Amino acid sequence: MMTEEIWSAEKSKAVFGVGRNDLHFLDITEDGNLCVKLGKHRITFQELVRSVNSMSENGTRYTSSFTLRIPQLITYQVKKLKASFERVFDELGYRGKFIGIYPVKVNQRKDFVTAVIRTDSEYGLEAGTKPELLLIKKLTENEKHRQIVCNGTKDPKYLKLIQASMDSGWNIGISIESVQEARLVVKHFKPQKTHLILRIKPYLNVEGHWSHSTGRDSKFGLSIHDLYNVVELLKQSGFAESVKSILGHAGSQITGLDAFTRFGSFLTKLYSELREMGLSNLENIDFGGGLAIDYAGSYPPDLMYQYAYNIVTGVKAQIERDSKRHPEPNIMIEAGRAVTALAALIVVHALELRSVFPTPGDTHESETARAEEDYLTRIHNANTLEKMVSLWNEFHERFGGMTLAGLEAIHVREMVVGKLETAVRARLREMNLPTYSSDKLERSFWYPEHIVIGNFSVFNSIADHVMVQQHFPVIPTRDLHIHPQSTVRLVDITCDSDGEIADFYRQHTEKTWFTKDNRPVTMPGGKMDKGIPVGVLDSVPGSYFVIPLVGAYQDAIEMDHNLLGDLPDVELRLKEDNTWGISWITGAESIEDLLKDAGYADIDVHEDPYMS
Repeated sequence: MMTEEIWSAEKSKAVFGVGRNDLHFLDITEDGNLCVKLGKHRITFQELVRSVNSMSENGTRYTSSFTLRIPQLITYQVKKLKASFERVFDELGYRGKFIGIYPVKVNQRKDFVTAVIRTDSEYGLEAGTKPELLLIKKLTENEKHRQIVCNGTKDPKYLKLIQASMDSGWNIGISIESVQEARLVVKHFKPQKTHLILRIKPYLNVEGHWSHSTGRDSKFGLSIHDLYNVVELLKQSGFAESVKSILGHAGSQITGLDAFTRFGSFLTKLYSELREMGLSNLENIDFGGGLAIDYAGSYPPDLMYQYAYNIVTGVKAQIERDSKRHPEPNIMIEAGRAVTALAALIVVHALELRSVFPTPGDTHESETARAEEDYLTRIHNANTLEKMVSLWNEFHERFGGMTLAGLEAIHVREMVVGKLETAVRARLREMNLPTYSSDKLERSFWYPEHIVIGNFSVFNSIADHVMVQQHFPVIPTRDLHIHPQSTVRLVDITCDSDGEIADFYRQHTEKTWFTKDNRPVTMPGGKMDKGIPVGVLDSVPGSYFVIPLVGAYQDAIEMDHNLLGDLPDVELRLKEDNTWGISWITGAESIEDLLKDAGYADIDVHEDPYMS
């Protein structure tokens, strides 16, 4: 018989990664309520929901779930990134400057871009298309000194817009990614008034979520043979001194920090060689993005500092290998995800709790009942993982298939499978094994038996979860001081089986911690698995779950699957008098607007499409 684990809010912080790394702005109160830390305040989600509910009485298109935006977390991240590089510069005696660049593609929302530029008067912006350049110009009409980097494929119209912007005083660097773009630039621009950036493919391998998009096969940047041709063209056309920067992008969500050292050395070697080839005004290296967000809570707590340290170390080492023939370059960083991801959270109202298995009951005298007793005995006597896996697969094969025996037989079989799964988990916990992993398992030991219906759309709120299998953490907002009863899957209200989020990263602990029904919530070494821990199952309906770290890309790539549009937007801000306040930004996207986008202009329904 296993003894009951002593639980606390502190244990839940460890389980959910709350209060550290990129969830440093969240906390858990002693009575188990999830809260936001803003300045000296700890604001529970219960308080936030009450405030939103009271505001919705005067608002329109309110639904019970909403997006919470905290732009001041962008300010925090911008300052932290700059401070990390400046600290490394001081430690290593590095003489170049730090130049921060925010790529607006990560989140083009006005409140997010404005938060970046209000934080730092020198912070630059990156545009990849004509519309993005136009929004940047709108926001920087009185701050034309900021460095603007124009990336993306360029046609004559895009270049004409860039030219007009430069003539009006904006400080724009034009990236060149092909011989064709170089020819267009030479044709339309004047050398003495032009800042050119050579975007070069990074010929090295890195570890990360989008590592496949780098190297020689990348869609971005000049291949090595094109680089030679472009340099020769620029020199012959009088543009050699116009090249002030080179740009390389090693990928996104890079997990191997040592890759940044190699990347730093790689681009610095090119920087030195290009200067020796006649590009004597070259002074900046733009390292693009790649700084990861710690969605799983598994990275070192000083990740941003280590990112900066590895890049600068690589640059400085290469400069020294080149006998210091060239000045230490200014370092430009286009970290967008790391700047905005923290600033948005989805607050999901739990509508309903469903159970996969029927409530255990009497199976009466039958062949199934006798088989149940036999399996329970064999489970109790099993003493190795191999035997347990064999038993698990055996009874699932026997009871898990299609049957023509009728409703009652299916009901009994499902009851038996539920009992046997419960018995296996209890026995596995008693066995105290060093690992529970087996590639022979046909169904996970820990697959959740409970489904929470959440009033949201995965496709609209966290589209990357479906598109690229990006993990997002999910945290209940209550009962976090209680030993978790079980685990659940959070599913949305779309008519699509991809509309669920069940992945949960089991944090590293020396010994496995279990729920009351014997499901692991931590594991030695840490591991991604299925099942979000909850304190009390009966309290789930009507409660809320929070999906944090959705402020990067999710607003830009959202999908209106099943004609479910945007949730209401609510902003949390620390005011000048050091009190906090909630602002209603906009209601949920209306059915009328969603139908108009689909071509139906005559359906006049102003309600939102979500559950009431």
